[in-house]
Amino acid sequence: MRGPTSTPIIPLAKLPTNSTSTTTPTPPKVGEELLYNITFLCNSYEDQFKSTHSFVSSTSSKVTSLANDVHQLQSSLQKQNEKIDTLTQVLSILNTMEQDVSVGRSRKEAEEILMTQLASLEELFSVQELRDIQYDGMILPSLVSPFIECYYLPKYWNEKASLFDEKEESSSHVCREIVTNICHLAKCICSHAKDKEQHERTQQLIYTLVTQHVVPRVKHAFQSTLSWDPLVQVEDGLRLYESLIDSVKENENDMGVDDDVKEEEGLFGVQHDDEDVIMELQAAASAACNQTSNTKTLVNLVKEEIMFDVIYPRLYRTLHEWKPIIFNQ
Repeated sequence: MRGPTSTPIIPLAKLPTNSTSTTTPTPPKVGEELLYNITFLCNSYEDQFKSTHSFVSSTSSKVTSLANDVHQLQSSLQKQNEKIDTLTQVLSILNTMEQDVSVGRSRKEAEEILMTQLASLEELFSVQELRDIQYDGMILPSLVSPFIECYYLPKYWNEKASLFDEKEESSSHVCREIVTNICHLAKCICSHAKDKEQHERTQQLIYTLVTQHVVPRVKHAFQSTLSWDPLVQVEDGLRLYESLIDSVKENENDMGVDDDVKEEEGLFGVQHDDEDVIMELQAAASAACNQTSNTKTLVNLVKEEIMFDVIYPRLYRTLHEWKPIIFNQ
């Protein structure tokens, strides 16, 4: 960079040959040199300013991004702490429920305690969270099942004893009472919900509990050759099946569920003499199996699981194996 005090450079060709003679150098053009120097400095500082500004801008965006990350981490940490507190309360309620079932309280007192604990449990979650964890479809039936097994089911219900044993209490009466109690319990549990939601939750809970605790046991009783003989115990089977169907229908009528199936006339519907009709009914039942559990009513499920899948095949095999005995006079 050239300043106003700089001297011009003289080429060698123009240097004087005589050592005694001297020439006076031409003074520089001060204005041009000053303008050059100022322009050079301005350009240099402008470049430095741009690089500094770019560094500050990038650093500022990084600081903002880091601040957002810190805020998100703090929010996530707070939510996790809230979830931990919620799960701790849930665990405490579940432990209390387990202890209450094993204490051996009276049925009315245990039922009131169960309602209170379930209400406290539902208050810990929002409506969307209850749907996400499938509370009505999976968790609630699992929580209610120990109470049902302890207070609603007789001792012989889940044992290998036959439901048609004359020594035990009438199985048809017990079956009706179990279904009635389950329906009453489900209505009490879902009573705090809104009208439409209450209807849907109650029906779903009844459907799940009956299919878990009643239908498999009755189906097993009809399947076992040691438990039910279609030739000898027809009336016993009729009473048990119709008791289950009637109790389920009473619940669905109370809840306003439409039953598209016509009323049966006896155990097998309209009476026919031809055994091929039984096979036709079985074919119709297998076609009904394509329905999902969400579209089936509980009555249709009971008919399909017990009548179509068990009773009709056993009657068909019995009729097929039966041969008349002719006595010679």
